[in-house]
Amino acid sequence: MSSPEKNIAIAINKVTKSFGDRTVLNEFTLNVVKGENVVVLGRSGSGKSVLIKCIIGLHQPDSGHISVLGIDIGTLDHPGMDKLRARVGFLFQSNALYDSMTVRENLFFPMRRHVKDITATQAEQKIMETLEHVGLAHTASMMPSELSGGMQKRIALARTLVLNPEVILYDEPTTGLDPITAREISTLINDTQKRYNTTSVIISHDMKCVEHTADRIAVLLNGQCYKIDTYESLRNSNDAEITRFFE
Repeated sequence: MSSPEKNIAIAINKVTKSFGDRTVLNEFTLNVVKGENVVVLGRSGSGKSVLIKCIIGLHQPDSGHISVLGIDIGTLDHPGMDKLRARVGFLFQSNALYDSMTVRENLFFPMRRHVKDITATQAEQKIMETLEHVGLAHTASMMPSELSGGMQKRIALARTLVLNPEVILYDEPTTGLDPITAREISTLINDTQKRYNTTSVIISHDMKCVEHTADRIAVLLNGQCYKIDTYESLRNSNDAEITRFFE
């Protein structure tokens, strides 16, 4: 029987992060179990995006510790962080696709950097399999500008998945999408979790996305993990700080 520690994919322990006089995270603590989707829910400007940027090492906490896949990221040098990032996908809110590259080239770019000794045939097979998973195999030769917002979001996820990440961080994955497309992206997040056995942290204020994707929800309030529970339990809460999200 495995120990509890081995079942934790992300351990955030008393992380504090300030910008000038403003404390965004104040001893924030959260454990994310392997294979689960945890949504971080908070008001605009509450520090949700800062949190996931701390997880991936784009921001350095002022204090506290973060371990990802058993590795204390505070101990890593640049090569070590690059190696870890190959195991952690980050779906940017803006998608961050390269406009000058085709869809195929966008997916090949991270493979060329992180995957050693892969043949052109193997790379093409992996790219097409991943595009098939997001339902866009027919777009391989297209440019990002030829795709709708929802299609670009799917391609951004596919670019993350070509490296077979163990953890995926989603920053507002349904922002700017119409309700039908947003629902499709939420379904794709769940399909990805099942197919790839990923652990995910999802930043969202879209309550439909939250309801559809969350195994658990961590409420970020005053820089702290105020409450963590299931969607149903939080929706039925009598706590005014919680119920405001469900109104």
